[in-house]
Amino acid sequence: MTLLLDTSILISIERKERDIVSKISEISKTHYQHPLISFISYFEFYSGLIEKNVKNKQIMIQFINKFNCLKASSATAQILAELKYKYEKKGITIPLADMIIASHAKEFNLTLVTTDKAFEKIEDINKIIMDLKQ
Repeated sequence: MTLLLDTSILISIERKERDIVSKISEISKTHYQHPLISFISYFEFYSGLIEKNVKNKQIMIQFINKFNCLKASSATAQILAELKYKYEKKGITIPLADMIIASHAKEFNLTLVTTDKAFEKIEDINKIIMDLKQ
């Protein structure tokens, strides 16, 4: 199964946080294909670059462009609508960006890797939620 990296993981990898990089390396041994990212994660990561100096911005753009970026489709939108309806009906609020990422994970049967505890609420996807404190 292929991994889908959340923005929190991208930031940790880019910052070379040893614990996360080590865990990703270990997980990658059983997930052979290159990890993917959602266009939302690309957006969130790129948004953090806007005020960086030119040199750092170029380095970070090269980093983020190493990942294949999933685009939204009508299938993504349908899954998103169904997930949003399901969780809102249960009284569970999940940020829209997280719901889009979850929709991509479900659409392509990917394993989401994140440190974001909000994804614990979403039972419809395969996920690995890493604890930064470990």
